[in-house]
Amino acid sequence: MIFKSNWTKNQVSDKELFDYIGDMNNMPSILPEQVVDVKADHDNLSFTIQGMGSIALRVAKREPNKLIQLVPEGKTPFQFVLNIYIRDTESPSHQVTKSMSVSECCFEIDAQLNPLMQMMASRPLQNLVNMMASRAEELKS
Repeated sequence: MIFKSNWTKNQVSDKELFDYIGDMNNMPSILPEQVVDVKADHDNLSFTIQGMGSIALRVAKREPNKLIQLVPEGKTPFQFVLNIYIRDTESPSHQVTKSMSVSECCFEIDAQLNPLMQMMASRPLQNLVNMMASRAEELKS
């Protein structure tokens, strides 16, 4: 099952957004308040979601200025992939200065859920991607 946020605009270039979100040290700034005990380095991120449990993620793939893919490390209640898509929204016909760069991002969780897990986890997972996208939208250069 796929849980996907809407595309959100960011007032930074696709490269700046990729560089920021692609470093797991910066991820705490876009995680919701229910996420605690965050530990991060450049390629790894672990945290606890209050009332749900702990998750450890590692970067599996980076496609410059386009995609950051995170996969779980260790034991998880279900398998999933977190994809963060990034795209440039500047039109080639416009001469936009660097200070006016605009990009978009979208967060997607592709989860392998059985019917019971789907009933329990659908709303929290959709809320997570929506909240991460909303907080990423607030990033400034």
